[in-house]
Amino acid sequence: MRCVAGAGLLALVGCNQIFGIAPTAPYDASIDVPPDLPHVVLDRQIAKVFAAGTAKPGAPDPTPVFAPLVPPPRIRLALLEDPATIDGGTSLALPALAPADYSSSDGFISIPRDYLKRPWRLEYTLDDNIPHEVQWLPDDKQGHLSVPVFGRLERDPVPAGSGYAITPSGAPTSYGIPRVFTTGLWSEGIVNPRPTGATIDYDFSNATSLSGATGRPDIALGDQALAVDYIVDGTTTCRIATGAAPVVPATIQAGMHSAMTATWDAGRKDVKSDAIDVTFITRLNAGLGKLGTFSSVTSFQLFGSAASTDMPGLAGPRSSSLLAGVLLPVPVMITLLVCPATGLGSLPKTTQPAMLDDFPRVLNVQLASSRSALGVTVTSGMETVVTASAATAATVGLKIAFPAPIPKTITLATAAGTLIDLAGDSDQVAIGPASGTFTLGFTPEVAADLRGDYYDVALHRIAGGAITPARIYTVTAPSVRIDGSLLVPGTDYVFEIRSYKGHPRAQHGDFTAGDYP
Repeated sequence: MRCVAGAGLLALVGCNQIFGIAPTAPYDASIDVPPDLPHVVLDRQIAKVFAAGTAKPGAPDPTPVFAPLVPPPRIRLALLEDPATIDGGTSLALPALAPADYSSSDGFISIPRDYLKRPWRLEYTLDDNIPHEVQWLPDDKQGHLSVPVFGRLERDPVPAGSGYAITPSGAPTSYGIPRVFTTGLWSEGIVNPRPTGATIDYDFSNATSLSGATGRPDIALGDQALAVDYIVDGTTTCRIATGAAPVVPATIQAGMHSAMTATWDAGRKDVKSDAIDVTFITRLNAGLGKLGTFSSVTSFQLFGSAASTDMPGLAGPRSSSLLAGVLLPVPVMITLLVCPATGLGSLPKTTQPAMLDDFPRVLNVQLASSRSALGVTVTSGMETVVTASAATAATVGLKIAFPAPIPKTITLATAAGTLIDLAGDSDQVAIGPASGTFTLGFTPEVAADLRGDYYDVALHRIAGGAITPARIYTVTAPSVRIDGSLLVPGTDYVFEIRSYKGHPRAQHGDFTAGDYP
């Protein structure tokens, strides 16, 4: 088996999560596992909006909602170390993972009582068939893993041939790059063909869900729609929202593009933030070392309205011309401004629709670079999320910081005790027989204003000019134990390490509490 060294895929991510830990919440169904017995919880954490008829229909509901995973995940458990090893013996292999029950009524997973005193690992596999392995020692009854979804779980199918025919009063004489978004069930879609008159004719088959499956928006459940027009500024290369029209009602019917009323708002407001300091790029270069020189940085500032900051989450780069060139994951948000993060004196004014005033405004800042290794493209970089309160909706004005530490000095220890440098000159390093236990280790960058709350380490397989995720590890310490029997001999792999700041109780098994940036 061979590993790619120096290929990186290294991303520092502040204030976001691939999965979160959330406080235990009551469910309608009965609890299968008595709450006084050792257990952890794995479920969905859901960001919803207020339904029609409430005080603020369409606005984000701050009350956290949790629900068991459907279909139930496959669960396996094991101690992280063999007891003989703990007592001074020798073990060349990790203890085997054993199947465990998942409670479909409350998401509880019972664990042996002796797990409360020893590091252990939990493997869960969702319907994407990618095993997630958490290596941890959570406090008693504090372990609670959640898979975030923005929008309700119950989603009606999109009716065939449905869409909107939006003719706003006060519409511009022509549109630039119009798009249609929905909130509640978060989606984005391009208007194709481009309008030749005042009517924006939008077929919902062009919609892409920003979280979860695509579903039919329902005004009774608080879903809303918004048409936004953009231009690409020839001087700054920014993609700027120049106007918007909230659609009433957000309802679609089969076989027709429903006529919608709206009022065009061409007003723009300031977006103010600190400039991106060149020292950030210097720090990135110094931290990554031989993983890549950032002489050519792809940098972005993305401003818009996020689905939620109570439940941070990344959607990943989407197939969207609006986000063309963006390399790192992005928050679930309606993006109103996309600008370079470097070489820009100030951010331009952009439309900030009143319909979105109840949603948090965020600025996502990214610095990234890609290169080729073993015939695939790999990316390294860092990003952060800065929030602006609704009271000062027109201004971000907060100091930009990248508070997660860069993982450095990346090594792989083999079962035979050989220490291999994965940040050396070579892109391809042979690690010997794929057996026993390997330990991936790295040293987080140290500074007074940096904090690594947890790390995601993805093991990707390289084959046929493509990268395929094979396994995702989550740890709260900069060390990952890897079962060598999972590695296929004669295969190339690359490690992706993501360092997260934003969950100060992760060390206790509680990823709920968040702080920004």
